[in-house]
Amino acid sequence: MKKIISLLLFLAPCLYAEGWDHKFMAYNLLYYGDDGNTSRDTYFQTIIANSEPDLILATEIIGSDGGSAQFLSNVLDVVEPGAWAAATFTNQTAQQDIGLYYKTDYFEFVSTSTISTKQSAYNRDAIEFVMKHAPSGVEFRVIGVHFQASSGSSNYNERAAESTALRSYLNGLDDESHFIVAGDFNFYSSNSSGSYQEPGYNTLIEAGTDSSGRVHDPIDSPGTWHNGTSFASIHTQSPRASAFGVGVGGGMDDRFDFILASTQVMNETYEMTYVADSYVAYGNDGLRCCNGSINSNPANSVVSADVADALYYASDHLPVLASFSFPPGEGSGPGIVISEVMQNPGAVSDSYGEWFEVHNADSVTLDLNGWIIKDNGSDTHTVSAAGGLPIEPGGYLVFARNDDSTTNGGFAADYEYSGFTLGNSTDEIVLVDTAQNIVDQVAYTTAFPFASGASMYLADLSADNSASANWSVSDISYGDGDYGTPGRAWNDSTLMALADDAVVPDMFQLYPAYPNPFNPTTSIRFSVENTDRYSLHVFDITGRVVDVLINGQVESGQHEIQWNASNHASGVYWVILESGGKSQNQKVVLLK
Repeated sequence: MKKIISLLLFLAPCLYAEGWDHKFMAYNLLYYGDDGNTSRDTYFQTIIANSEPDLILATEIIGSDGGSAQFLSNVLDVVEPGAWAAATFTNQTAQQDIGLYYKTDYFEFVSTSTISTKQSAYNRDAIEFVMKHAPSGVEFRVIGVHFQASSGSSNYNERAAESTALRSYLNGLDDESHFIVAGDFNFYSSNSSGSYQEPGYNTLIEAGTDSSGRVHDPIDSPGTWHNGTSFASIHTQSPRASAFGVGVGGGMDDRFDFILASTQVMNETYEMTYVADSYVAYGNDGLRCCNGSINSNPANSVVSADVADALYYASDHLPVLASFSFPPGEGSGPGIVISEVMQNPGAVSDSYGEWFEVHNADSVTLDLNGWIIKDNGSDTHTVSAAGGLPIEPGGYLVFARNDDSTTNGGFAADYEYSGFTLGNSTDEIVLVDTAQNIVDQVAYTTAFPFASGASMYLADLSADNSASANWSVSDISYGDGDYGTPGRAWNDSTLMALADDAVVPDMFQLYPAYPNPFNPTTSIRFSVENTDRYSLHVFDITGRVVDVLINGQVESGQHEIQWNASNHASGVYWVILESGGKSQNQKVVLLK
């Protein structure tokens, strides 16, 4: 299953043990490429070389052949030849467009699309870029905005309408989406009353009736930003006290440029995460409010004089930077699939009988020791199993809140967890491997097919288990009367119930014993396609043969045999069917 993460600003590349950190930049380039003038390129080169972003969202680019191509060739390729590429560019009628540039060692471009947000022909729509983080395989969205400019109630309301349109789009994304929205918002404040009323900021920030599209301010700094001395260090316009060229002056008195991140980006630990305290208005030392230039006296304390001068001459905005972390390995991870979920057992209470099952669709045995079971809230458990927790190719493994089959409703669990519970109607199961990759996750809702006392199962193990349509309600009874097939394929019991031995099977197959756990007798069913010599042995956990059920010629067809274990002690046993170098095995549990 694949998740899309939405994002927008960026950071410098470092590979730590816990994952990749990358620096993202959002920068208004000030009518870049308007007339082919290259006089500002050296200033942009200085800024990029010193701030070291890996991905840049740029606003106020004029034309794909002019500004977009020019910034790539005259700035980025000069700083790091061959390291950068540009995402597909969209020309808009406002002639102040949004572009995306990325380092090809770390990111891959997937697609560009337009989000309808503009309220007039003079506005710009938001642009969405779908990207992939190459080392981890994580996909994400980059959403760039440039809202209506200027003060006054009509402009405030127009920005509010743009924000409402954007929020509506974000609410339509998957609840588990990671997204960052950034660019030039032109917000003067977050006030709902008094002067500089800006409804747009709160439209994006507040939970509302649908919180799935909510974004957060990573530095949590609402207020009146215009001429606000307490916000001096995050102002982004204008780095010039006096106006010149096409830019505005006035000094550092407004916070127009933002990085806003989704709940998942702010809280997630394993797929894409905001790096705490990484948000900065680049070059702003907090000493310029509210009419100072970025390079005026006293000397800038956070960047060199050359960089301060470059910021002064390049644009009438400062760039904003923020860092985000990605996992160190392949995003796809091992082939473990969440295959069955019992979130509301009927025969016993949830605290005794809830469980979920995973299937190993990989070609190798995997050890799940050290993996993390979590939801998107506070529930979390790290698997700790003495000797490991292996699962063989094609095998199943049951995680349970209680592994005592005498009290959990009568199933055999492979591992008992704590600190994690399953909601009866809505919840998530997230599996994270030791490399901090999200291997698989299921976020079930009331749209999923389950019932009290009946599990839901994934019949097609190759299907997308994030889609409710791919799940079904189990109708196979186990234990004390609940329905499900914990530790077995969903249709194993159905296959065992077949009674027509005249049908010649086309496989060599050992079906799971039933009942299992059992006391003291269980039924073992198997099918063979050829008449030949077969053996069916029972082994204890030390590898010692404790019973020989079959050792000789067996006719082609389906067969069933009872194993009476009344003379054996409670415990785990293995039933193994062998013939001609082929073998299959099943685990059974004797409980007395």
